[in-house]
Amino acid sequence: MKSIDILDYAVVVAYFLFMIGIGFYFRRVNKGAKEYFAGGSMIPWWVSGMTLYMANFSAWTFTGAAGFAYSTGLFAIMYFGTWSISYFIGSQLTAAKWRRTRSISPVEYTYTRFNVTTQQFLGWVMSANYVLAAGVQLAATCELLAPVMRLDITMVIIVTGVVILLYTFMGGLWAVSITDVVQGVILLSITFIVMPLSLNLVGGVTPLLKSLPPFSLHHFYNGLNYDGNWLVGIFIIMALGTAAGQAQRFYSVKNEKDAKRVGKLAGFLFLTVPFVFGVPPLVARVIWPNLASIPFFKPYIGHNPQDLVFVGLCLKLLPNGLIGVFLAAMLAATMSTLSTVYNLVSSILARDVYQGLVNTSATDQQLLKVGRWSSVTIGIVVIGLAVLFEHSKLGIFNMMQIFFTMLNIPVVLPIACGLLIRKASRWAAVAVIVWGLIIGLTTRYALGWNMGYQIYAQAVTTFLIFISSHSLGNLYLKSKGAIYGIAVAVSVVFFLVALATPVHPLSTLMLFVIVIAVLAIGISLIIFSKLFSSETEAQAKVLSDFFKKLDTPVDVASEVFGAGKKQISTFPLVGGTTIVMGILMSLIFFSGVPANEQLILGVMVAIMILFGALLWYFGKRSEIRSSAEPVERDGK
Repeated sequence: MKSIDILDYAVVVAYFLFMIGIGFYFRRVNKGAKEYFAGGSMIPWWVSGMTLYMANFSAWTFTGAAGFAYSTGLFAIMYFGTWSISYFIGSQLTAAKWRRTRSISPVEYTYTRFNVTTQQFLGWVMSANYVLAAGVQLAATCELLAPVMRLDITMVIIVTGVVILLYTFMGGLWAVSITDVVQGVILLSITFIVMPLSLNLVGGVTPLLKSLPPFSLHHFYNGLNYDGNWLVGIFIIMALGTAAGQAQRFYSVKNEKDAKRVGKLAGFLFLTVPFVFGVPPLVARVIWPNLASIPFFKPYIGHNPQDLVFVGLCLKLLPNGLIGVFLAAMLAATMSTLSTVYNLVSSILARDVYQGLVNTSATDQQLLKVGRWSSVTIGIVVIGLAVLFEHSKLGIFNMMQIFFTMLNIPVVLPIACGLLIRKASRWAAVAVIVWGLIIGLTTRYALGWNMGYQIYAQAVTTFLIFISSHSLGNLYLKSKGAIYGIAVAVSVVFFLVALATPVHPLSTLMLFVIVIAVLAIGISLIIFSKLFSSETEAQAKVLSDFFKKLDTPVDVASEVFGAGKKQISTFPLVGGTTIVMGILMSLIFFSGVPANEQLILGVMVAIMILFGALLWYFGKRSEIRSSAEPVERDGK
């Protein structure tokens, strides 16, 4: 395997400077909070779709996910295959509705749909969820970069985190979105080269499949159990997460039609995931069945060496210079994810926490200022968490799954269902969060259920309390005794299920925890039923007005292009930048690239220049056509 040289370092440094430059460029666009957090609802749908695609990758995909694929074989390919279907279904459920909320924060609409308590509760829980996950992803990036670049991991965490923070702080959602497109081009270009080169090492697809262990739905990886139930649970979470957690991608475009296009494009792009991210680790399993015998992996034995198999393949297959491009692609993936988190969470803190609690009459400029400094705070917290997580023995993949499976259902289910189910009570979302956390923590840590069954329990119980909230409120007004009876029955059922399905013998402590959880479920049902019944006529009117807005198409002429605003041109910027990057990449030829590696470099350069030229050409055609057409009056 090769080692990185000065050329690779130069590529990575140049990439850092390029990202910061984009932040400076789009600083002039952000005149207020709507531009900073929602791009003024003028982000092109193809840019937002690429951003939605890129926001789901980080170096974790090349480390933790690659290690998981190396260890579980074809089971991981099934896992990667769920991404496309779940994103397509989830986006089409709510994309148009999100655009009609006219939001600039994913929990902003909950103030009207539910209440201020829900808005604050969801805001803090969602922020914690995203920030914890971001810490894991930054740790994964630096776990990759530090050993390869022979740098101190803490220094790499700090430098990488600060660069992401700088361009997000300056450029807002426009900088996030445009860098995501460019990063997407780099990511797909390098992975589409690595995949066929990897297959060539084992003689093609058929020899690879014959060399792999038989397919199995049951795997025990780094102390956690993964099976078919986990796959179904992940599908549920990702579909709901797209419907709720990816709202920013849908309300930042012009109209409902574009919002749906965003989801379709992302779903289509996710079809690439099983191939470009799944195949290389499978090849690594065949050519390196014993990582302890490979010099590159020896220093990491005992610390999840399988997480570095994708890196090892790139060092084996790519010429110097393109190794730097690969490292830049890793940075691209993580920067995309973290910059999205910084901008998204800062929008929650500014719009929902600051304006919701501290200064209800905050101006657009004040929200912009609070949002920017919230990004700084979030960035510092994420950097600190990454340093902490780097020393965990659970492994990057497992840490990601623990946060993902525990916190997502309680957050995304009420946000998504609030748009789809009109009769749910204004307190239903708070009930879902409370029940979701109680059920998740109890089934996972007291009963020892695996993640699949834990997700089932969370999804079923929280959905039932959400859809029955209106009926429970009416029943409370008619017969409090009936509510008490239902609460007792629910508690008894939960207790019997808990006793019947422990994975390990119940200790006295665990039995005590279960009793507390059962009592919490029963008592909270009574409390929430009372809250469900407390809706006033004025609140009902507010809710009715909200759904009228949701039924009203967006008037693009007045709502987006009002006050003389014009569409910001992005095609020439992205296309031209990609062409320039391809041309600069061709300079690597003058560094003495061996003859057998020149073809690899030439393919990479050709992909970059061709893709950039296509963006420029079709972008110019689109802009000419758009300028010749009258501005549409609605989203139809």
